[in-house]
Amino acid sequence: MTDKNLKGLIFDIQGYSVHDGSGCRTLVFLSGCPLRCRWCSNPEGQLLRQRLLHRESKCVHKYYRCVDACPHDAIRMMDGESPPVEFDRSFCDSCDTMDCSSACLNEALRISGRYYTVDELMRILLRDQGFWGSNGGVTFGGGEPLLQAEFLLAALKKCQESYMHTALETCAHAPTETLLEALNFTEMLFIDLKHIDPDAHLAGTGVTNNLILENIRAVASSVWNGRLIIRVTIVPGYNDTMENLSQTAEFISKAKLKEVNLLPFHRLGQSKYQQLGLEYEFANASPPSGDEMSKYQGIFENAGLKCYVGYDIPF
Repeated sequence: MTDKNLKGLIFDIQGYSVHDGSGCRTLVFLSGCPLRCRWCSNPEGQLLRQRLLHRESKCVHKYYRCVDACPHDAIRMMDGESPPVEFDRSFCDSCDTMDCSSACLNEALRISGRYYTVDELMRILLRDQGFWGSNGGVTFGGGEPLLQAEFLLAALKKCQESYMHTALETCAHAPTETLLEALNFTEMLFIDLKHIDPDAHLAGTGVTNNLILENIRAVASSVWNGRLIIRVTIVPGYNDTMENLSQTAEFISKAKLKEVNLLPFHRLGQSKYQQLGLEYEFANASPPSGDEMSKYQGIFENAGLKCYVGYDIPF
């Protein structure tokens, strides 16, 4: 397939970001992920397909054009109840038309995810390029961007041809050769490491970490001369034990890597679960305190690593 016909599913494009690479950046979120992290902040990007989001606050309790527009009879009115309509999500997540969203006049229903050609994406990035400054660029994340490898590689090549600084955020659960090929067109890499124990990783994300650890070692031992930062989101009750973090620091140090970024868990994606009709398991979890994050930081620093907390990363 030529670049002109190649399309990628993107669920968000954010400009003016200063947290995911050097300078001011544009973030491109590609849909689809092989992991199912229980605390995921972007659940609308987990599936490699468009998703229907329902915002109850915008649902006018009078006209329900969506009910008649649905070709699957998957929406029914719930008189006097909240939310006022109920969706059979088994149909919504396999619907190719989502006629209900265009029938809604109040924007209570919207589709997460749009298909872009590489040229369509590049028009947006070239527009933003003038606002990045000398240190800015584009960061591809998700979801898991390597899941749409063909589109990602084509886009990265175009970015390089346009003298754009490129960064990649990945869970690294992808074929090693695909990841290494992407690095040919990538200058900065963030790899998320959820848990060092394979069984705990499986319990929290749905997959083991064997391939992820293998890929971290592969990048560390490759001839790639870009900057790799391992990211660890501190999730209360899951990976915040001294044993796990000490073993994680030991693994990173043995791989001869130098930098770690610790991020505190947050609940900013909670409303998306409601809009998708999903239960949010971490609704009552509290982010780690500043003192706790400092304690965790000390574990990595004692292992001889540079450890940044939050988004305070020197670029």
